Amino acid sequence: MNTDTTINPMRVHVAMQAEILGRTIKQIIGEPVKFIDTASEADLIIFDSVRKIEKDFDKKKSYLCIWGVGGSGYITKPANLPENVTVVHGADLLTNLLTLLSDLNKKLTPIAEVEKVIVEESSSELLPDALRILVIDDTVKHIASAKKGLIGHRLTTATGYQEAMELLGNEKFDVVLTDLHLPMSSKTMGDKFKLGELVPYGILLMIEAARQGAKKVAVVTDLSHHDDPFSAAFDHYSRFSISIEGAKVRMLHARVSDEGKDWAEALQRIAE
Repeated sequence: MNTDTTINPMRVHVAMQAEILGRTIKQIIGEPVKFIDTASEADLIIFDSVRKIEKDFDKKKSYLCIWGVGGSGYITKPANLPENVTVVHGADLLTNLLTLLSDLNKKLTPIAEVEKVIVEESSSELLPDALRILVIDDTVKHIASAKKGLIGHRLTTATGYQEAMELLGNEKFDVVLTDLHLPMSSKTMGDKFKLGELVPYGILLMIEAARQGAKKVAVVTDLSHHDDPFSAAFDHYSRFSISIEGAKVRMLHARVSDEGKDWAEALQRIAE
C-alpha cells in the first residue's frame, strides 16, 4: 500500500492596505508557504486593516495583524481583536516573520480539503413573473442555497450590513430576504469594532428595505429559539405579517437542510 507523506504547505492570503508591504512580505517568506488569492481557502490571513478582512472573517482561521507601518490601516496598536488574531508591530514583523509563521503553523488545525460550495450555472430562462430579489446572509452555504432555490428570479446577494445598505440605496428590489445576525460593520463602530461579533442588523435592514420601496420583506433566521434569545422572540412575531411603508414584512424561522436555508419556502410564506 502506498502512503502519501507529502505535507501541504501553509496557505497564506495577504490582504494589505499597504500594498508595498504586502509585496515585501511575499518576497521575504518565499517557498515555505503557498500564497493564494482567496481568504476562504487560506490557513492564515495577514492584514493591516480590519476593513480588508471583515467581510470574510472566520473564527476558525488564524490571522496576523500588522500595525505601526506608515500607510497601513493601523498607526496605533488595535484593540478588541479576537483570540485567533496575532498582533505584530511592522518593525518586528520583517525581522521575525519566519519565526512567527512557524509558531502560527504549529497552532493550525490541519485541513485535508477545504469544502467548496459549487453552484451550477442554470441555463433556465427567467420566469415570466421573475422578481428582483436581494438575499443578505454571511454564510456561504446559505448564499449558495439562495442561488439554487431562487432560480428564475433576478437574484442579487450580499454578505454584510454595509454592502446591503449600499445595494438598497442604489438599486430597486421587489423582495428582500435577510438573515437576522450579520457581522459588525467597522464603518458603524470605528476603533471599537469587534471583529466577528454578530449584530441583529436584519431588523434595521428590514426597515430600510421597506423604506426603499421593496414590496415584500422578510428576516429569515436559522437560529433555534433554544439557542438565541432574540430568535426566541420571533416565535411571537412569526405568526403574522406587519406593514412598513406599504411593504408586507415577516419575521421567519427558516426551514434548513444540509444545503442551507430554504429561501423559496420563505418567499412563498411572505406571498401568502
